[in-house]
Amino acid sequence: MNTRRGFLRSLAMAGGGTVVTASHPTSSRRRPRPAPGGVPRHIIHLVADGMGSGIIACANHFSHLTRHRELTWLGLVRRPGTVYAMMDVRSQDSLVTDSSASASAWGSGVRIPNGKVNQSSTGGRLVTLYELMGSAGWQRGLVTTTEVTHATPAGFAACVKSRNDGEDIALQYLERGIEVVLGGGRKHFDGKARKDKRDLKVEFARKGYAVLGTPSDLASAPKDQPLLGLFSDGHLPYVVDQEGGLTKVDPVPSLASMTRVALGRLSEAERFVLQVEGGRVDMGCHNADAAAAIREMVAFDEAIDVCLAFQAEHPDTLIVITTDHATGNPGLNGMGDNYQKSNAHFRNLLSVRQSVPEIAKRLLLAENPKDFDRRLFESTGYVMSARRRELLDPYLKKKGYALFDAMASDVAALGQVLANHTGMGFTSTAHTSDLVPLLAMGPGSDAFRGFIANTEVFERYVGFAGVEFRNRQEPLVAGYQPHPGSFEQVRDYGVV
Repeated sequence: MNTRRGFLRSLAMAGGGTVVTASHPTSSRRRPRPAPGGVPRHIIHLVADGMGSGIIACANHFSHLTRHRELTWLGLVRRPGTVYAMMDVRSQDSLVTDSSASASAWGSGVRIPNGKVNQSSTGGRLVTLYELMGSAGWQRGLVTTTEVTHATPAGFAACVKSRNDGEDIALQYLERGIEVVLGGGRKHFDGKARKDKRDLKVEFARKGYAVLGTPSDLASAPKDQPLLGLFSDGHLPYVVDQEGGLTKVDPVPSLASMTRVALGRLSEAERFVLQVEGGRVDMGCHNADAAAAIREMVAFDEAIDVCLAFQAEHPDTLIVITTDHATGNPGLNGMGDNYQKSNAHFRNLLSVRQSVPEIAKRLLLAENPKDFDRRLFESTGYVMSARRRELLDPYLKKKGYALFDAMASDVAALGQVLANHTGMGFTSTAHTSDLVPLLAMGPGSDAFRGFIANTEVFERYVGFAGVEFRNRQEPLVAGYQPHPGSFEQVRDYGVV
């Protein structure tokens, strides 16, 4: 206990925070029934990156088409004992957050500028959630469909001046001994690709990690070693590209299978916290790519099922399901007279076999209009008019001009064209300022009820670990300061 207190005090001095230590919650080998109150021994934090209400609705439509059932996510909203909250996720310097600032709010309890990871606006180091949980005896895991060093997983464990410092983030995972790390991003660990030429895979192995690189490696992963699983040089390929048969991709594990292995390994510990990210929901929305984003959302839902099965066996588990922000605000639009064609257009998503970036690559290889039309039809089932082909062509050559700057890209233009086929449209390819939903189930879930700030998640988690810790807060920039003369005159509406 003295060692733990000394470590926490050193963290407080480094991060400029204050710390009060407490003993671990009383543990028991019994398995109580999940209840909103109490203190969890296991925490699973699930993040569908970029998930707004529109993508939930459309993924639910798609789930009914393909799985003949609703999303588990939506079923949980109706389940007795589920706590529902809305969360404000703005960053320190903008009403619209990026993933690193939003994840860092969970990871340090502080709203920081976009682009940083657990660093203040002046470069001050913030103490991370996973450092504190580790010091309190909890094991920690990161599972994602993106690079494991990407913004959201990094926000739980790393501290860097730029979210793009993937090599430094990978090194910090090694230094901090994160027990389970599964996803993509092999290049950040490879001595041939790293600037410092350090082969981190070898260094992880020397520290006792089982280093995994294929789905078969994952399937046979040991439960008595920490795990480093790197299944792609970059992000894991989109599910639509894995399943469509037109894109050459190496086999990779699903988010559900990585989650299952992570839980199997971490369940050997007395206490653990696991972050699971469906990271490519966001990337699909950034590309105005309805087919990719929706399939990623369904894959995320399958990971939720794995976590619920684990909770059924381990009732002392808290499950939190949320997102860091919304992206692009997609939605199914009314198509045809009285919107009677909306259903048929939405079903066309079933014929899309590639992600928008892969479709764009194929179209650029077309030798003539006939070849272009053939390639597009193979990828999407869409027959495009010659006029629309002419309008799209400049964007594919990076020369298109959009009236709204946030849609001025080849992927945005292609996504808009495909909206005529699927009925799915986007407001932009950028993040939005939406309030986001949060579901909580199991012991401790009562602490998330109502309208909360993302920084409160950090406070709850370290509290469950028996540690009260606060990093120093910063004043918000671009807050709710109205410009002179812009105050709303309520009396003009005739309201007293």
